[in-house]
Amino acid sequence: MGFIDEFKRAYTGDDTQHYQVAGKQVQCPHCAGNNFDTGSALLNTTGLTLLGLDWANRSAHLLICTACGHIDWFLQKPDRI
Repeated sequence: MGFIDEFKRAYTGDDTQHYQVAGKQVQCPHCAGNNFDTGSALLNTTGLTLLGLDWANRSAHLLICTACGHIDWFLQKPDRI
């Protein structure tokens, strides 16, 4: 989600952030919540770190439960619904 989309969402007061992956709505396995914030993280490998090429590693997409803070990691980008 880009800056403009986030701005529109904040301006209209829409704070629901539901996502799906592989056609299924994501639900927190800890508290069963379904509102998430997003993030990303590098999946570092020993070889690329040894060569100083950490930036070339793949990234994972994170969904952080707004109720309990549990973090789910996905290789595929979650779709907002």
